[in-house]
Amino acid sequence: MTPAVTNDRKRAGNDPGTGHKKQKKVVRRKYKAKAVEETSPLGVLKHEIDLLMKSVSLHESDIANDMPGILNEPEIASKYHREVQNVKIRQLSSNGDGLSVIQHPTNEAGKQIILVPFGLPGDIVTVRVFKTHPLYAEADLLSIEEPSALRDDSLINCRYFGKCSGCQFQNVAYDQQLVFKKQTIENAYTHFAPKLMAANLLPKVDSTEPSPLQYNYRTKLTPHFNLPYKKPENMPLPPLGFGSKGRPEWRNTDGGSGSILDIEECSIGTPIVNVGMKNERLRFKKEFEKYKKGATILLRENTSINDTDLVGSTNESGEVSTIKDNDSIKTCVTNSRQIVREVVDGREFEFSAGEFFQNNNSILPAVLQYVRSNLAISDKQDNYLVDAYCGSGLFSISCSDNVKKVIGVEVSADSVKFAERNAANNNIANVKFIVGKAEEIFKDIDTPASQTSVILDPPRKGCDDVFLNQLSEYNPVKIVYISCNVHSQARDVEWFLNNTVNGANYKVESIKGFDFFPQTHHVESVAVLIRV
Repeated sequence: MTPAVTNDRKRAGNDPGTGHKKQKKVVRRKYKAKAVEETSPLGVLKHEIDLLMKSVSLHESDIANDMPGILNEPEIASKYHREVQNVKIRQLSSNGDGLSVIQHPTNEAGKQIILVPFGLPGDIVTVRVFKTHPLYAEADLLSIEEPSALRDDSLINCRYFGKCSGCQFQNVAYDQQLVFKKQTIENAYTHFAPKLMAANLLPKVDSTEPSPLQYNYRTKLTPHFNLPYKKPENMPLPPLGFGSKGRPEWRNTDGGSGSILDIEECSIGTPIVNVGMKNERLRFKKEFEKYKKGATILLRENTSINDTDLVGSTNESGEVSTIKDNDSIKTCVTNSRQIVREVVDGREFEFSAGEFFQNNNSILPAVLQYVRSNLAISDKQDNYLVDAYCGSGLFSISCSDNVKKVIGVEVSADSVKFAERNAANNNIANVKFIVGKAEEIFKDIDTPASQTSVILDPPRKGCDDVFLNQLSEYNPVKIVYISCNVHSQARDVEWFLNNTVNGANYKVESIKGFDFFPQTHHVESVAVLIRV
């Protein structure tokens, strides 16, 4: 018979052969690198780190961080995650963060590259490193020992700046912000169009077009809140606002702490959008118990011609909040399916509130004028226009003057319906809209290529090779490429000129930035290609 003690040993987790307690197996955590798309923010940061390394004669082996040690050895992690003084910010990333080189914490001969939100080139700062990646680390800006000549904190126009992730440059003069954005475009083409740069086939980047409004310009905001998987009873009201940026201590800012800041107003939002935010925060406070999970609240400006049938966010009295604006009335719509109206350059555009539409109306007339002037071919012949990724028809309709025919193509059937509606409302008869993938449009285009210009306004990921090949085979006389991600634009332009059947027949005539989002790192870029 087996002794009873054996069962006791088994139950106790002991080794039945020796009576000794089993040792738990130590499982070492492994760092798993994630695939990164090259023109995404992280992909671009990799190029910027490479550029910084070259500028100070460093190699990857000089800046490598001990990821296994950080993940598994508290003593090693504590050496990395420390406070560092007298840190000089050397340059800006395209995301508006400062980049610096400091002494490596465990390699006396090495250096460490750190990312410092709200640091400006020339700043001497104290930071706290709190998160480490293989080739760089993230740090919080604790204090500014010597401010950069570029820094002017008296310009700050928002009580959340320095903590909110929305703006990066409120403490920088506006002219300098435009310089930063021009540099972002130049760096994008350096990184992603190196062959064109080396062959001197790119023009100098033009000065960035300023926005007429530097504040109160944004017609859409999307504050949000989070809830735990299981919402506890009597849970306090969570913060409703926007994401935080690091753990700042250099400014005594409002908004609380945590991943989402509690934000009552946004200085770059339009006045009516901020009225809507106030209304919806009050509604959220009253109706919070109804929510079972986190949500995003849509705040979209709407322009009404008269005061009948007004729709939008309501105040405590149940009345739709309005702001008079010359001959129109502004309201703030919160229903993503509600049809809203914007007036751009004298034309009216309707679309679903939740669909994409440009968020800074003040700069759109300048953008449209620039695009129109660069689409022109000749007044002595019939000209045609193809608008890929046409959405609800902003560019198709706005550029339809002096063109015999415009063909707009959009993958979204709903957007095409709005585009057709907008053409009719604006009495535009020479525009035709097609539902279909932009990657397949040119097989059905029957306009003569030598008399046709093409507008491209793709999503952030840019164009794929299939589309660019078809564009090249179609061989239009002009291409105007509008992009909210200059890095994918630069990649696409290089690939188009070097790898497509007719790409060598084109030259890049101009590249120009437009500041759709003042106070932030974002910049829109327009590249004009002509067939030679």
